[in-house]
Amino acid sequence: MLRALPDLAIAAVAGRDSIAAAVDAARRDGFSAILPTSVATGTEYGSADSVLEAVAVLRRLLAGEADVLDPIRIGSPGLWAAMNGRFAAEIAARWCVYSPCLACHLYVHVARIPLAWALGNAPVITGERDTHDGRIKLSQTTASIDAETRVLAHAGVELLTPIRSASHAEVETLVGGWRQGDQGLRCVHSGNYVRADGSVAFDEAGYDAYLREFFEPVGVAVVDAWRSSQTEPDYEAIVRGVLGGAGLVGAGS
Repeated sequence: MLRALPDLAIAAVAGRDSIAAAVDAARRDGFSAILPTSVATGTEYGSADSVLEAVAVLRRLLAGEADVLDPIRIGSPGLWAAMNGRFAAEIAARWCVYSPCLACHLYVHVARIPLAWALGNAPVITGERDTHDGRIKLSQTTASIDAETRVLAHAGVELLTPIRSASHAEVETLVGGWRQGDQGLRCVHSGNYVRADGSVAFDEAGYDAYLREFFEPVGVAVVDAWRSSQTEPDYEAIVRGVLGGAGLVGAGS
């Protein structure tokens, strides 16, 4: 049984950063077993075999150091929709900032919590980075990663971010120069918050308020709902509750 494995960690498998993080965490924290996981969002396209390719690379990099288990796929597109799609108009109106990528990164971490619970609160390794060599990614900022870490801590699960401050060169070293092929899984929303000239313009005060008033409270509310219910909760109702219920801009659609 997986729960009986000592020093087990759950690893996100998404791209090079996630593989670099799994390698770094296994070596630094001495995990003897790594469970690779991918999370369904309902927005991906491309070859699902890219996940198997990434796992094969992870096995090669950690050969003789840690046992890399067969990957599993989890997720709830209904939860993704409630956090990112259903109330897009309300979020944009309240905080003057919106992108489906923002709470998606929270979603993929939150989606792993039930699995972590089933495995004795196994930690989750992710390749989140504070900066990508100066390039802004609204889905990965210092403030959002801190909020994600607090949400998982509320669930009793440690979110490990071993490459938060890593440079591109350091990631390159950790993955042994591996590059994903062109057929890797991609998202239909990729680059949606990047302007035509390549810049990223957003309301910083609105973004900070969004994280404080919506992003983190929604994550905590979902965790609390899972704890109190034996069945899958109504995610739209949970998000509506965080937003204040009646009178929403997006209500009734």
